[in-house]
Amino acid sequence: PSFMFSSYYYLFKSQIFIQMAKPGKVLSDGKKMSGELFSLTYGALVADMIKDFDDINQVNTQLDKMGFNMGTRLADDFLSKRTNVSRCTDCKQMADTLAKEVIPMYLGVSASISNWSSGDKEFSLILDNNPLMELVEVPQSMSSLNYSQLLAGAIRGGLEAVHIKVFSSVNENPSNTEIRIRFDCILKDALPAGDED
Repeated sequence: PSFMFSSYYYLFKSQIFIQMAKPGKVLSDGKKMSGELFSLTYGALVADMIKDFDDINQVNTQLDKMGFNMGTRLADDFLSKRTNVSRCTDCKQMADTLAKEVIPMYLGVSASISNWSSGDKEFSLILDNNPLMELVEVPQSMSSLNYSQLLAGAIRGGLEAVHIKVFSSVNENPSNTEIRIRFDCILKDALPAGDED
């Protein structure tokens, strides 16, 4: 059945205000509903973490750790569903796989690739529609909160699960979310026997 549903979070130090049933958005799609439910649940989690930790940097660190743990599990899920994906041999192939397959599969949005470094070892994934930020407004007083750091952690964890070490961070702009990814190395000690090539 169709019904109207929308919510906005306003995060203030330790309080979260939810405005529900904003007119104008009719949903009958189960995927959209589960996306909004995830966004609401994630917002409540971040609000609780803000209450639990005095320092916003600790919240950012915890979000990154949670994302990393999710990413290591999602890598197995991705590889089991996309058996035709070959091992990434360079950063351009890694960026293409993340932007064209991973992000759409798990977030339901598209991503573009930009801001390559001169050595092609660092790039940005740009999300014009970040589902985590869709229902959220972070106040200026919390500008140091990297609300979507979970995504950067998940990418880092997923790539480490397939033996690629990267550094990742997130920057939320008014018009988009930028996930900056920098290649570090191939984790040769973790490669299965015979995969050293």
